[in-house]
Order: sequence, then structure tokens, then C-alpha cells
Amino acid sequence: MSLNKTLDRFFDEIRREAKRNPKFADRLDAVLRNHESRREVPDEVLEAAAQDNASPARGGGGERQRAGGGKANSNRGAAPPQSAPPTAPPQAGEQLLNPAGLYKKDGEEALSAALSSHDLSALRALVAEHNLDPSGVTPALTRDELAAHIVAQAKRRAERDEKMFDY
Repeated sequence: MSLNKTLDRFFDEIRREAKRNPKFADRLDAVLRNHESRREVPDEVLEAAAQDNASPARGGGGERQRAGGGKANSNRGAAPPQSAPPTAPPQAGEQLLNPAGLYKKDGEEALSAALSSHDLSALRALVAEHNLDPSGVTPALTRDELAAHIVAQAKRRAERDEKMFDY
């Protein structure tokens, strides 16, 4: 199957899930709203994208479908729903750690070393930020056990990504 067909199927599946699962749609919306691009994008490109999103034919217009069938006003600027306790934002100049990225780039030892400088609350925030606890086992873990869990999850994701992008 071609890459274009694969991407079409992938995004169609995301659209279908967002349509039938309002919590998933809300999480996608929150992720996209919180995205801060590091790229410089010309103003005319931003304006064209805003017009595309506002077009009724594209499903824009500042409204979204509510699960009960009615329309809900867009919550621009509202905080996304929290499923986990809020975590402290990073301090100025503090880099957010991407466990899977660091594992792929520098290996298990580098990730373990990077995690060793974080306390338990920072590791819990990292787990929440990167959704590294899909089964909900980490609340009972100690700091060292949590660091080992993060390394194991990063390794698992790196292996999964290798397989997924091996075409």
C-alpha cells in the first residue's frame, strides 16, 4: 500500500474515533491548542489556514458537535479537561524530557542518567505528559521503580516505532 493511502486510512480512523468519542476529540483539541510551533510560518499561510478552518464546508465555524446531537460553542482559551492531577509547569529554561526520543537518540543509559536527576513528582509529571501509564500501575511505584518503568515504556515505544515506520 502506498504511503498516501496509508496516511489517508490513518487520519480517517482518527476522524472516526473523534466523531464517536467526545473525550478523544476533546483531548485532540487540547493537544492541538497547546502546540507551540518552533517554525516561522508566513502570515498569509496562517490566514489561509484560519479561513479553511472557518469554512462551513470544512466543518469549522467555531462550533463542534456535542455527543447529544446539539451544538456546543467552542471553548477557545478554556483549560482542557484533566484526567490526572495537575502537574507543575516546567520552570523557565527547564527542558521537557522526551523519554522515547532520548532513548532512540542516546540509548538506555542516557535516559536513565537523565531520569536520575528528577524527583518523584517530576517523574510522575513526565508519565502524565507522555501517557506512559496506560494501565494505571504507577501511583504505587517508588521513585526508582517509576524511573525503571519510564525506561521500559520508552524502549517499548522505540521498538514499536521502528516496526511501524519500517516500510
